Amino acid sequence: MAVDPKYFRPTEVELLIGDPTKSMTKLGWKPKYDLPALVKDMMSSDLALFKRDQYLQKGGHKIMNYYE
Repeated sequence: MAVDPKYFRPTEVELLIGDPTKSMTKLGWKPKYDLPALVKDMMSSDLALFKRDQYLQKGGHKIMNYYE
């Protein structure tokens, strides 16, 4: 079986830009987070994971590197 390469999709997209205007006006959608709140939530989550890994590592457990 052969697959024509013209149907392949790139695995990595260079630039993703979204505009929620249509969703907001037509559907009445409102975002739950603004950018600063999103960054704060993501950083809190990452810090909790790092602290957990540090705790486990001190207890002698092997920690996998998931952050690459």
